Amino acid sequence: MIAQDLFKIISDLISFKTVFPNEKEFFNCITYIKNHFKNTNLHVEEFEFNNSNSLVISNSKTKQFDLIFCGHIDVVPASEDLFTVKKDGDLLYGRGVCDMKGQVAVMMQIIRELSQENSKLKVALFLTSDEERGGFDGVKKLLNELDYSSNVAIVPDGGFNYSLVSEAKGVLQIKVSTVGTESHASEPWNGINAISKLLEIFKQIVSEFPNPKNHLDWKTSFNIAKIEGGDSINKVPNKATMHIDIRHTCADTSENIINYIQNIDNSVNIEILAQGEAFKLDENNIYVKKYINTCQPLINKNVDIIKCHSASDGRFFSKKNIPCLIMNPIGGNLHGDNEWVSLESLNTLKNVYKNYLQELPIKNIK
Repeated sequence: MIAQDLFKIISDLISFKTVFPNEKEFFNCITYIKNHFKNTNLHVEEFEFNNSNSLVISNSKTKQFDLIFCGHIDVVPASEDLFTVKKDGDLLYGRGVCDMKGQVAVMMQIIRELSQENSKLKVALFLTSDEERGGFDGVKKLLNELDYSSNVAIVPDGGFNYSLVSEAKGVLQIKVSTVGTESHASEPWNGINAISKLLEIFKQIVSEFPNPKNHLDWKTSFNIAKIEGGDSINKVPNKATMHIDIRHTCADTSENIINYIQNIDNSVNIEILAQGEAFKLDENNIYVKKYINTCQPLINKNVDIIKCHSASDGRFFSKKNIPCLIMNPIGGNLHGDNEWVSLESLNTLKNVYKNYLQELPIKNIK
């Protein structure tokens, strides 16, 4: 029955097409979640920053918690049929089943059940709607502007098959602009090609920072996402811009990367479009060790400690020196047409959370 209840919540959540900027679907999804916690003793607060809504559901009115669960309800675009869950034995298919409405459903169950217990723990659930766009108006605002905090956080949005993320890359998206000199295309020696200047800059970048060869090659990566320049095919372009998406390790800071590019050619202009910190977990932290010890008997294996190339809202907790536990259930093909998750693994993750809450030390919190 419990598994069936979980399947029902997941199916309901998936049915909402929470793809930015569909305000109606976000409103309906948030209303559904708030209704889920009606007739409980939980506190439900809603916040809005720059048209992005967030919910904080908690068993205490404090802003300082023992633990914060955190998830997001926004998903990437998909065809209509992917917003209906398809079940094949233990596997669920649909947009967001693993990124991350399946985990959201688990956390909704956990905090609702916690409200029925006499727990002295102070626990909150963050549910945001902007993670796929960077999380800057969701978790970042809740922690930095509203001063929410906790001793530890759980963000099940990275790693697979119960792997624990120890490090995740930061995000740096920049626009590099340069100018050249116009000339007729038949006389390129009379001009300076702005597009060629940018391509030469990028060539030097990847010479200094070679891109990773595979997911085990833990290096900073650079991707040219877009190049624009010129206004006629028979002219040497005198203006050009290049958009670069950079995923950097903790060793390569955003400042060092920008300084390196600027030093290649001081005449270029670099505009930061988006920036997110890298994530790093202290594996020796008491909350981390206790989580690992809680997991292993339930997943019947040692917890693998991994590095993750993608970013999550966990970086905002890390920035505030809050140990953040990032672990996903068994699933895959995120953002793809065959996104899937194991329902049994979601229930296992739920049992991990329940046991972890029982083992969690209670500190004096104002």
